[in-house]
Amino acid sequence: MPKMQSITKCIKYFLLLILFSFSTQITFAQLTPVLNPLFTQPVADARAIPKFVNPLPIVPRIDLTSGGNVNMYMGQGTHDFGLLPGTPLYATVWGYSNNPSVFGYLGPTIVAKENNQLNVQWHNNLPNSYPLPLDETLHWAYAGHMNHPSMYNITQDGVPAVPHLHGGNTESASDGLPEAWWSSITGVTGMDFVKTLYTYDNNQEAATLWYHDHALGITRLNVYMGLAAFYLLRDDNELNMIANNQLPSGPYEIEMAIQDKMFYPDGSLAYPDAPWMSMPGFTPWVGGPSVQPEFFGDVIIVNGKAWPILDVEPRKYRFRILNGSDSRFYNLRLAAPVNTTQPLWWTVIGSDQGFLNAPLSQRELLIAPGERYDVIIDFSDPALLGQTIIVRNNAKTPFPNGATVNPNTTGQIMAFRVGTTPVVDPVVLPATLRPTPVATLTPNKVRKLMLFEGMDEFGRMQPMLGTIDPTNPNPDLDGTLMWSDPTTEFPVFGSTEVWEIYNATVDAHPMHLHLVQFQILGRQKFTATVLPKMNMAHDGSMSMGGKLTNIRLKGKPTKPGLYEAGWKDTGIMYPGEVTSVIAKFERLGEYVWHCHILSHEDHEMMRRFVVVPSLPKNGGEENIASVNGFQLDQNYPNPFNPSTTIKFSVKENSFVSLKVYNGLGQEVATLIDQKVPEGNHRVEFNAGDLPSGIYFYTLSTNNFKETKKMMLLR
Repeated sequence: MPKMQSITKCIKYFLLLILFSFSTQITFAQLTPVLNPLFTQPVADARAIPKFVNPLPIVPRIDLTSGGNVNMYMGQGTHDFGLLPGTPLYATVWGYSNNPSVFGYLGPTIVAKENNQLNVQWHNNLPNSYPLPLDETLHWAYAGHMNHPSMYNITQDGVPAVPHLHGGNTESASDGLPEAWWSSITGVTGMDFVKTLYTYDNNQEAATLWYHDHALGITRLNVYMGLAAFYLLRDDNELNMIANNQLPSGPYEIEMAIQDKMFYPDGSLAYPDAPWMSMPGFTPWVGGPSVQPEFFGDVIIVNGKAWPILDVEPRKYRFRILNGSDSRFYNLRLAAPVNTTQPLWWTVIGSDQGFLNAPLSQRELLIAPGERYDVIIDFSDPALLGQTIIVRNNAKTPFPNGATVNPNTTGQIMAFRVGTTPVVDPVVLPATLRPTPVATLTPNKVRKLMLFEGMDEFGRMQPMLGTIDPTNPNPDLDGTLMWSDPTTEFPVFGSTEVWEIYNATVDAHPMHLHLVQFQILGRQKFTATVLPKMNMAHDGSMSMGGKLTNIRLKGKPTKPGLYEAGWKDTGIMYPGEVTSVIAKFERLGEYVWHCHILSHEDHEMMRRFVVVPSLPKNGGEENIASVNGFQLDQNYPNPFNPSTTIKFSVKENSFVSLKVYNGLGQEVATLIDQKVPEGNHRVEFNAGDLPSGIYFYTLSTNNFKETKKMMLLR
């Protein structure tokens, strides 16, 4: 019987293929269709798509270096990916735009300046329909919770979306938290929604940042549709190097967003829509598309065009490279058809969070999803005149131990065609790129965290994060954890922490920490015993996770690659290794850390962390009553000038508001407005330029509210 079903299925697909081919012959131009088990209808054959014909699109820029205010919109448009050069095939896409009437694929590059605050009013103009297969079994924006079911649906309530400035040192309310989404319908928002007017302080050094959608459980889909774009942050150091011809600029500085896609024969975007085949012993799958463990497209897109080519002069160019793919790593190499005086190098000048200390030349450039590299390519070798240079890729999928890429499709990215006329290149790269080297941090605390791949209720691979904390009095908070589990990471404001992240999976994961810039300290192999652990999902279903015990380090630790030695916000964690990163936490509030394989992020490989105020010291005057309820203490000293300490306790993880008012009842300061962990806390209030007088401070949390009086006496 199974053999007969298989034959019947093949005949059905064959007839469908004939019918599809016949229909294309009598209607309009189509791509060659092929069958793929992840799809319920034929997809386009990537091998038939011409390469190095489409000119590389140059991304438009918006100069916002003076700061100020701007409106940005999310909306739907059409786009030709260049699959049949000379014959446009228009696909429905989403994108960002500063024009509410014009949308294409991706969005404009925002160019900002250090310390020039930018206020972006975001608008969700997306339609009330979803063009891609939507798996609603995941914990996604409209999934709700078993105790708080969602009443939303896309047809009535629109598409949830929320922009995240990836790499930005941004306040929590403007960070684009996964549940801070909103739709085009007024009042349809996520549980962490605060506002749509986002503030970007830009209080960090020059870097290649990017902005993209971050809505819970559909990030992979919204980004795939096109909600992603560059955000270049300038500073005086970079502008001085540009002015002094130490860096290429103007038409010689180009952004390149590399992504992999799949298409239907009519040129529209294709994404896996096959149902999941549940294994015996797991919950049976009932219809509908299923999320895949990873997504690997077979057509490489750069700036929205398939396998493009860029005409370059024989001189230096600066490229801002982003891996904007779902799951695919790229290991890039420049391949010239002739022998050159010197090998073709990538000269790396910067990574995610800014410049390296000095330029670094290397033959290959490994870039994971979410990572960015700032590179120089010198095309001035006389042997390259008139030659075409192909950018090749040999990163396995999944990385690093998966299948070898097809050298004729995903093994190629794009090409450069060098001009035939020599030019004078005024650019001479500096020996050093930073006025001061990347700082060395000293940690206050070390955390042990873990990456794990378990199974959900349907028997699908489910990637998860977790803790390694066998001393935790709540054993449920040791080991793998779901997005809906209580927060376990509470860095103290101003502290520096080392996160030792143990990868107990078989693949590499690019881990992204919001808010902070970090340094990769090193990596070391380890062995461990894995104990099973059951985890409860948002809807009450159970997943199989695990705990790590008997951890033993092996061999000697290795330092990060030189190209990784700068400031990072996304770092590769290799299988069977613990990767140590160090970061300073300099803003209060809630943020997240997650895998930037978007299919992993959407299927539970994401957790919150909350930066909290200073905790009280042990002993003496710093102790307050044992935590058996909510309590607000009298400030000390009182009267005070100009600062005083306010202490309080909460009996459980709670959202706390602590505000100060003058004698007229006008708010003069917000000391805390965020989630804090169970325990005793203190906060310092500096009255600054406030006049002498009576003031009041109010603590609000859950159903508790208390106000006390204090006196400022100058």
